[in-house]
Order: sequence, then C-alpha cells, then structure tokens
Amino acid sequence: MRKIIISLILFVQIIFLIPVIFTKGFQTKQTSAEVNLVPNAVSEETKTEDYNYGEYQTLKLLHAKTGEVEEVNLDEYLCHVVSAEMPVDFEEEALKAQAVVARTYTIFKITTQGKKHENADICDDSGCCQAWVSKEDRLARWEENVREENWKKIEQVVNATKGKLITYEGKPINAFFHSNSGGKTEIPVNVWGGSYPYLQAVETSRRRCL
Repeated sequence: MRKIIISLILFVQIIFLIPVIFTKGFQTKQTSAEVNLVPNAVSEETKTEDYNYGEYQTLKLLHAKTGEVEEVNLDEYLCHVVSAEMPVDFEEEALKAQAVVARTYTIFKITTQGKKHENADICDDSGCCQAWVSKEDRLARWEENVREENWKKIEQVVNATKGKLITYEGKPINAFFHSNSGGKTEIPVNVWGGSYPYLQAVETSRRRCL
C-alpha cells in the first residue's frame, strides 16, 4: 500500500512538472526570437543621424521678391529658416527638432529635385520651398532688450544639431512639417498622392508642434 501511495505522489508531481518544463522552454525561445528581430526592426526605421553633406556646405538661395541669388553657408541659412518657422520662445528641444527637420528638408530638395530654380538650390518663399527671414527683419520684430539673446538662442540650436539629418535607408527624407495636425496626421497619399513609407498617420498632441 505504501508503495502505491508513493507512486501516486510521484505521478502527480510529474503531471504538474511537465507543463512548467514546456512553458519555460517556450518562453526562452520566444525571448530569443524577439531579441533577434530587434536589429532588423531598427534598421528599417527612420533615424536621426550625423550626415556628411560635404558638397552642400553652401547653397544658392533665391530671394523670390527681388530675384537675387545669394550664396550662403547651410547652417547660417538654417538660422534664418528656424527663426522664420518657429517662435524663439518655444522650448530649446522643439527648436532643435525644427533645425533638424529644416536641414533635412533642405538637403532633400537639393539632392532630389535638381534645379527647380534655374540658378538656385532653394528659394525663400514658404509657398514654394521654405520660409526664410533676414536677420535684420527678424531682430526688428523682437523687443530691443532681447534681440541679441534671441538670435544667439537660434544660432545655438542650429549649431547643437550641426550635421544631423533624418534619414530613411541611409538617405535624407522629404521632411514635411506643420504647426498643428488637429490631433492626427494624414498619410501623404491622401494629401499629395505620393508614397512615403517613412511618413505614417499617427495621433499627436493638439498643441502646436512639428
């Protein structure tokens, strides 16, 4: 009788142990699979990275109102763009994001759209290319006691992001941006008809944002 009881106890223990053993093995394999998938997922994502835009250190800027073409340093040009596109009293990180987006958009325009303007790389008309404002005009719109401080802030955020672009598969993206999405962005095909795999509809804050 004692042997029968011991055998029953052992049998019950084995029954309970079998699911545990198999479950543990399954969890180990699942974790391993997730780890192996991570690098592939990351490599396909849009990334912000340093980019050597050597030959694009300067660009030819067309002033739409006068027809004048001016050769300017890229990052100096971006100071004028950022100050035109976003209020200087926004958070520094927001301004940095704007600088990265503007730099990406500029390089994309130059490298993919060729000579949209016959003798220039880009123009200062926001309806055509990207907003731009001269330093003199920008300073004139600020209170005198904060003019230099504000301009230094713009220069700092541009310099802090120097060389950084948003890329997809190693190439600069067409970095569209807006001031307010109304709570959710739209996929490009429903707006322009083009297909951009790196631009997808997402829910966003209703506050002013990129």
